[in-house]
Amino acid sequence: MASILAKLKTARYRDLAILAAAVLLLTVPFIGKAFDWDDREFIEFAQVVAKDPTQLHLEDLSYKGNYYEEFRTSHPPLLFYYLSLFLRLGAGVSEQLFRAAYLIFPLIAAGSMYSLGRRFTSYPLLAALLLVFTAGFMVISHTLMGDLPGLALWLASVALFVRGADRDSWRILLASGVVIALAVMTSYQTLSLVPLLLFYVLVKKKFRLRVFLPLAIPMAVFGVYTLFNYLKYGGPPVFSYVVGISYGWQDLDMKVRALLVFIGGATIFPLAMIPLFMRKKVDLLFGFLFLPPLVTWAAVYYLGVGDLNVSQALVLAVMLSAGFLVLYKLFANTISGFLRRSRGGKDWTDWLFLLVWFCGVLTYIGVFLPFVTVRFLLPLFPPLVLLFTREVESLWPMRPHLRSAFVLVTLALTLAVGLATAVADYHLAGAQREAAERFGRRFAGSDNKVWVLGEFGFRYYMQKQGFEYLGVRSVAHSGDIVIGSYINAAEVVAPLPPGTYRVISVDEPQDSFPVRLMNPWAGAGFYAHLMGPLPEMISREKLDEYTVYKLYWQEDEGGTDGSN
Repeated sequence: MASILAKLKTARYRDLAILAAAVLLLTVPFIGKAFDWDDREFIEFAQVVAKDPTQLHLEDLSYKGNYYEEFRTSHPPLLFYYLSLFLRLGAGVSEQLFRAAYLIFPLIAAGSMYSLGRRFTSYPLLAALLLVFTAGFMVISHTLMGDLPGLALWLASVALFVRGADRDSWRILLASGVVIALAVMTSYQTLSLVPLLLFYVLVKKKFRLRVFLPLAIPMAVFGVYTLFNYLKYGGPPVFSYVVGISYGWQDLDMKVRALLVFIGGATIFPLAMIPLFMRKKVDLLFGFLFLPPLVTWAAVYYLGVGDLNVSQALVLAVMLSAGFLVLYKLFANTISGFLRRSRGGKDWTDWLFLLVWFCGVLTYIGVFLPFVTVRFLLPLFPPLVLLFTREVESLWPMRPHLRSAFVLVTLALTLAVGLATAVADYHLAGAQREAAERFGRRFAGSDNKVWVLGEFGFRYYMQKQGFEYLGVRSVAHSGDIVIGSYINAAEVVAPLPPGTYRVISVDEPQDSFPVRLMNPWAGAGFYAHLMGPLPEMISREKLDEYTVYKLYWQEDEGGTDGSN
C-alpha cells in the first residue's frame, strides 16, 4: 500500500510539473506584450492607491465620452493594491514587470483545475491542460484585468471547499473561506461562489456548522468593503460603468447567439466537442431536431445584416453548434444520472453541481452584463472542461489507443487555436503601441495641439507620447489635430461633429499573421460581441484604422468647445 501511495504522489508531482511548465511556456514569452483594454485602468488605480490606499477613485476623468469628477472603478481593489506594492518598492510602470507579477494566477488556476480534475474525473492532467490551452484562458492570462486572477481564485476556492466538505476538514474549509474572500475582492462575479457552494452542501447533504462558517468570511469582508464605500462615497461599490450601450431585454436574442458562439469558439476545439457530444442515438436525434433551425437563426441573421460573409457564417455555425451541445449535454447527463441513480451509476449530483455552476454563470452574464466577452465567460470554462473529460472516459472503451489519439489531437488543436489567438492579441496590442510611437515622431515639435480619440491601450500609449485625451470637457481650437482609432473608439466615443474637421490621413496597419480577434472586418469580437459575432477568425484584414483629423472652424474669442 505504501508503494502504491508513493507512486501516486510521484505521478501527481510529475503532472504538476508538466502543468507548471506548460503555463510558463505559454505566458513568459508574452510578458512584453503592450498594455491594452482595461490594463490602463488597473495601472492608474495602482498609482493612486500607492500614494493613498483609501482613495478608490480617479479625479477629473473623461472616459468613454463621459466626464467624471470622481471616477469610481467597477473593479474590486485587491489587484490595485497588489500592483501598487511594486510601485511602492520604487519600480516604475513596466509591461514586463507587471505581467511577470501576474504569472502566479495562471499557475494557481492550473493547479486548482488539476485538483478539481482529480475530484470529478479520472484524467486530472487532461482537464487542467485543456483549460490552460483554451483561447480564452491563454489570451486573458496575458492581461492585467481581473478576470484571470478572479478565475484562479474561483477555482482555488471551489477546490478547497469541495475537498474540505468531502473530508469534513475544518482547516481546509477555513482556507477556502479566506480564498473566497480574496476572490471577491478581485472580481465581483465571484460573489456567486457563495450560493454555488451552498448548493454543493445541499446536494451532498453535508449539513454541518463547520461547512457553513467559511462562507461567512467573504460575506463579512464584502460587507466591510461596502460599508467603507458608503462612508467614503455615500453609496455601494460601483458594479458597472457601461455608458452608451444598449443592454435591455430587446438585445437578449443577440446575446444568446453570442454566448453560444463564444462558448463553442473560445474553449475546446469545437470539431472535437461536436462528435464527442453526439455519439448516442438520442444525442443525434436531439441535434438534428434543434441544430438546423438554431444555426439558420444565427447565420442568416448575420449574413442578412452584413456582419459576416459566407465563410465566416460557416465558422459561426460550427462554433454555435459546439456551444449549444455543451449546454444540452450537461442537462442530458444530469437527467440520465438521476434516472440511473438506483442502478449503481455514478453520483448524479456531481453532474447537477456542474450544471448549476455552468448555468449560473451563463444566466448572470446573459441577464446582468451589458455585452458578451470571452473574459466574462471564464468561470464557466471549468465545468465545460470537466464535462468533456468525463465524456472522454467512456469513449471507445475497447480501443484505448484510439481514445488516446483523440485526446492528443484535441489537445493539439485546442493549443493551436489558443496560441494563434494569443499571438493575434499580442500583435494587436503591439500595433497600438507602435502607432502611438509613430504619431509621436510625426508630430514631434509641431505647433498644432494633438488630441487622442479612443480608449484602452491606444489611449495609454498616445498619452504617454504627450497627447491629450479629447473628452467632453476638452477645449479644442481651429488647427488642432485629432487622431482616432476605429477599434478603440467604436461604440464608446462619440464621433467628431460634422462640418468641423477634415481628414488629413488614414493609417491602416497590416499584419501578415492570419488571425484576428477584435476586428469588425473579420467579424471577430473576442473582447465584446458588439465588435463582431465570432471570438476569433482566420483573416488578414487590417488591424485597425487610425484617422488623423484637422479642426478648421472659426473659433469665438476665448476658444470653442470641441464637443459642440
